[in-house]
Amino acid sequence: MKSLRAQLLVLLTAAVLLSALVEGAFVFSTAMREAGAVFDYHLQQLALSLTSGDLGLPGFGPQGHAREGVDYVVQVWAPDGRRIYVSRPRMEMPDQAVLGYTNAMVDNEPWRVFSMQAGGRTIQVAQPLHTRRALALTFALESIWPVLLIAPLLLLVVAWVVRRSLRPLRALAGELENRAATAADPIEPSGVMLEMQPVVRAMNGLFARTRQAFDAQQAFVADAAHELRSPLAALKVQVQMLGRAHDDATRRVAQQRLDAGFDRATHLVEQLLALARADSGAPEDLQPTELAQAARLALSDTLELAQSRRVDAGLEQADALQVMGPPQGLRMMVRNLVDNAVRYTPAGGRVDLHVRADGDDALLEVDDSGPGIAPDERARVFDRFYRGEEAPAGGSGLGLAIAARVAARCGARIELLDSPLGGLRVRVRFPRLAAAAN
Repeated sequence: MKSLRAQLLVLLTAAVLLSALVEGAFVFSTAMREAGAVFDYHLQQLALSLTSGDLGLPGFGPQGHAREGVDYVVQVWAPDGRRIYVSRPRMEMPDQAVLGYTNAMVDNEPWRVFSMQAGGRTIQVAQPLHTRRALALTFALESIWPVLLIAPLLLLVVAWVVRRSLRPLRALAGELENRAATAADPIEPSGVMLEMQPVVRAMNGLFARTRQAFDAQQAFVADAAHELRSPLAALKVQVQMLGRAHDDATRRVAQQRLDAGFDRATHLVEQLLALARADSGAPEDLQPTELAQAARLALSDTLELAQSRRVDAGLEQADALQVMGPPQGLRMMVRNLVDNAVRYTPAGGRVDLHVRADGDDALLEVDDSGPGIAPDERARVFDRFYRGEEAPAGGSGLGLAIAARVAARCGARIELLDSPLGGLRVRVRFPRLAAAAN
């Protein structure tokens, strides 16, 4: 499992350690370089101090020498090139060297040498490099220990900062853990850190969608319980009548009524499930769909109902138009429109479908020769389970509600108009995706 806290600690610790190493290396190299410059300066000052000395004093003549363990070796030459002084005669020091600073090998050991002339004499001061390096190393190590000491303190500060920075996230997690399963109240974005506000806004959107889905589920359960009560009670009565039938004729009538009751109950359940799918809006992706093909499939689905009611239902115009929508959802929408038209059309009537272009839009029109709907009642027919006073038996009051849900998902709108056939015209106006010749 990936931990944001662990990742921050690892990255910041690595950054602190890398910075400490780089800074330590820089301080160390700088200290070594400055120590070398200081030692060179000491060589020069020692040589300058000898320019005014009396080399003829006892102990400072050719036979004199410094005690063992002295870091510096001094040589002096007269103007005629004769060496008149050496502090360590036992060592084979180089002869007169180039003036200034040079490096020389003495007994297989590197030395740092400074030579200068004063009053005709040549003065040379030398120092072993290993001594210089040891002293420089000590100086450099003393310079970098504060850096090494402060690195652990910085790591503690980093751990504290990471813990404090993640405190609002832990508080938000605690608030979410303590929320009830049905709570959908939004979280106030202004109360959290700026970087967390997009997450909080996204969560508020999720809460709103969850509340909407929960409300839709509750509404569906309530509607289903309410609407199924009457058909089930009617089925129970019809079963009792079938059991009380004493002759074949009465039994056949009761059987027919029972079959019709089962058909109504089955149709209601199908419509309820279709409404639930339309409300969820999730099952199908929108894709280019032939509108005329959806109309043909819907007519085939309602063919048996139209024949039983002796209604002439057909596709009068089928332009090749594509719209954006869920294929099964479009088929369900057209089927509900045709089913409503067939049920409201009296025996011997007519239902016509048209799929045609209207400018940049694609139109689906369903005309019937039924009684139509009064203009003041047309706004209410899209409500769930609404049925007019003259509605025929067998309907559920969900057909237009389902059609409206699917149309909204496709970006279409439904209009109720007067039909040239004398009944109702339902027009669905889609944004057209493509159009082709017939």
